Amino acid sequence: MMLLEKRFESVHKKKQGSFELFQLNTTLLFWVGFVPPLFAAIFAILTAITLHQDKITNYSWICGRAFLPSLSRIINLTLEGLVWQLCILFHIPFRLLELSVGWVRYGRLESKSNKKRFWYKMHRHLYLVFGVTELFLLSGLSAIGEKEHGIWHICFFYSFGVVALLFFISNTVCHSQSLYFLNPYGRISYHVKIGISICYFLSAPAIATFYALYWKACFTWAYELFALVEYLDVFMVIFYHGCCVYWDIQHKVVFSVRLNVPPKKEIDEQEETGKEVTTEL
Repeated sequence: MMLLEKRFESVHKKKQGSFELFQLNTTLLFWVGFVPPLFAAIFAILTAITLHQDKITNYSWICGRAFLPSLSRIINLTLEGLVWQLCILFHIPFRLLELSVGWVRYGRLESKSNKKRFWYKMHRHLYLVFGVTELFLLSGLSAIGEKEHGIWHICFFYSFGVVALLFFISNTVCHSQSLYFLNPYGRISYHVKIGISICYFLSAPAIATFYALYWKACFTWAYELFALVEYLDVFMVIFYHGCCVYWDIQHKVVFSVRLNVPPKKEIDEQEETGKEVTTEL
């Protein structure tokens, strides 16, 4: 606190316009936003399979007992669900920061050669809408258990899958028509986004097919394949957002917290009239 006051006094005496208090490391923000959901997914799956196999398979199976559970059933367990919810809720503020930075920068970095400005602006706003909706649905399916509220959980789950894909599309369209597309990282990020989006889209009919084969045709092995594709989808969503932060923000965005003071002329006028000099953070 004393150091901050001394810095402010120094700035006040020099009559400068602003003073940087500190910067937030974008790499640190990337890890804080990326690691918790990744850790939660790995921890929940491995812990459930190795330690709680009986609990996750103790369901009323219509077509025979399946031994590889879906993520929905895993996070319904006490330990796995607690770790999952804590990690997901912890990373949401950082995802919101990522969304706000992306939305502002897409507005500033629109390519001048872009001939489809309406298309671009529409996807820029959809980027924000789908991004916030995705976080809301993720929070919902994490908090509402499959056993207690099965219908609600399923609605949140499938809605999340659709909205996540729509977010991928809007984000990739904006990326391709903005200065984000420039080297050294722009093209790498763009191609990774395209690859993940295509794989995620192709996984939709696969997961629906395996689900139907189990519940309609009673092929027990189909549920294991359904669970594997679901795990893959979860990791694709995590790595897509990790890609957005690592290549799109790192080395391009500086988060700076600054202390602003009035310009010298304004300070002199206020001192002459006896008014208090105010500052804002």
